[in-house]
Amino acid sequence: MFSQTVEYALRAVVYLAGKSPSPAICEEIAAATKVPRPYMAKVLLGLVRSKVLHSQRGLGGGVSLQRNPKEVTILEVVNAVDPILRITKC
Repeated sequence: MFSQTVEYALRAVVYLAGKSPSPAICEEIAAATKVPRPYMAKVLLGLVRSKVLHSQRGLGGGVSLQRNPKEVTILEVVNAVDPILRITKC
């Protein structure tokens, strides 16, 4: 079962995949995905830090997918915002 953070991250990535390669701002993504803007900002920051998204400041800026949408995996998005802990020993 995915956390709410993962669900929001997946919504954002799907939204951006539909707009690819055009960037979108946080407010636009939050409104389109029905996620509170402060929470979306946190999710997007995690995705940028994990290099799933690219962030561009200034006029015409926003966030966009770092690569082709077909190359981004669900596991990559999940691990960017809520890493899956693996069993390391018994």
